[in-house]
Amino acid sequence: MLAAAGMGRFAFGGVAAGDARLCVGVLSDIHVNSCDGEVEGCAGVEMLEKALRYFSGRSVDAVLIAGDLADGGIGNELLAVGNVWRKVFPENRRADGGKVEKVFVYGNHDIDGWRFMGNAKKVMDTGEKLAAQAIGKGDNRAKFWRGAFDEDYAPMYVKDVRGYKFVGVQFGEFDKKGAVASFLEAHRSELAGAKPFFYTQHYHPKDTCSAPWTWGQDSGNSTAALMAFPNAVSFTGHSHTPLTDDRTLCRGEFTSVGTASLKYLIPFGGRENSRIFGVADTGTQQMPFLGCVDGHQGQVMTVYDDRIVLERRDFENDLPAGPDWIVPLPAASASFAERGKSAAVPQFADGAKVSVAQIDGRNRRGEQTKQVAVTFPNVRGLDGGARAFDYEVRVEATEVDRKKIWMTKRVYSPHYYWAAEKDAETVTCLFSVAELPAPNGTLDPSRGTVYRFAVSPANSFGGQGKTIYSEMQV
Repeated sequence: MLAAAGMGRFAFGGVAAGDARLCVGVLSDIHVNSCDGEVEGCAGVEMLEKALRYFSGRSVDAVLIAGDLADGGIGNELLAVGNVWRKVFPENRRADGGKVEKVFVYGNHDIDGWRFMGNAKKVMDTGEKLAAQAIGKGDNRAKFWRGAFDEDYAPMYVKDVRGYKFVGVQFGEFDKKGAVASFLEAHRSELAGAKPFFYTQHYHPKDTCSAPWTWGQDSGNSTAALMAFPNAVSFTGHSHTPLTDDRTLCRGEFTSVGTASLKYLIPFGGRENSRIFGVADTGTQQMPFLGCVDGHQGQVMTVYDDRIVLERRDFENDLPAGPDWIVPLPAASASFAERGKSAAVPQFADGAKVSVAQIDGRNRRGEQTKQVAVTFPNVRGLDGGARAFDYEVRVEATEVDRKKIWMTKRVYSPHYYWAAEKDAETVTCLFSVAELPAPNGTLDPSRGTVYRFAVSPANSFGGQGKTIYSEMQV
């Protein structure tokens, strides 16, 4: 249906030309939370203010937030978001006096966070307080929306920003069968055509960005509805997938963009230093998983007549998270889906080496373990080449006269989700000694098991650069 993004005739970091028609700041999953139940003193407001001030300096025409504004579903958390907005954009005006429109929607934390977040349960310790503060109860979602954002709440809405339409669908509405399709059809005269319109809800439309691997997709109703509008550009959150993963932008029948998170990021599992979100950790890995609590990302979208430029932003380091994404306009672009086949692959520098050392370490469960540390240079792309998304590390064994791959691991660099220049210079992948090929009985070592570590850098589509090796003999 929708395929991982390709760039048509444009490429990463394309040079912008022509007049910009629209500029929009994009955030998601800001997760402001209140420790004491009061509007003041909420955690997360500092990073939100930092992002909004950056957007103000960029003279954005609107700010889109794709849900999960209030971490614990507490009304005071939402009011705190509104206070930050008024502080940065008084009377909805940026620093240069231009108008800034709000394009916000609720997420699951906003509506249901009071049910499962510990901080919310502490705050709302009585039934009376629960009824008053839980955004998802009664008419509170409308009451707190009005109090926070000085506008009426609507389950779905259309806003006009400098002649471009924005559609917002609140949490829960997108999973009502036929609801999104009916709403879009009712507004077809405003939305259809070659000119893009912009859509936001919290969950990713099913089978779009980072699918099928990412968690947090909806039931598919929105996908079916948006397929009828090839000019639709969807912005959705919930999965917290880092923007350094190029698969979170995709285009098929419409364009779908993942919005990461301003609060923390969630890498894909399947790596030695990650875990599968929502699945019990086996603890068999030798390395702790990346928590990415220092990952704070957003985007700036600039719309031109012939393209959309998406700037990926690392707000932790005030740097680009990667080269710009360029989306050609009009929407029809058969080659867009081919980007994975043509994406540049990362390459180790000439002379790059793999070093191997046996250490006394601890595995993910904290148990003392004899380990082998395999260390190699991080391909950060600072020389103009492609940056590595992750690495494949293989144990290649030769037993007497036959070679085989003993085992394979994948590993992320320590801050692969940060701006490249802030990531570590080297990467380490850990193996336990018990995982490695054992000596071949009492044979002479020259006739026993010889193994080496093979390391290949890869882009997010799995395309691999040349392999470097380190040999050991047991």
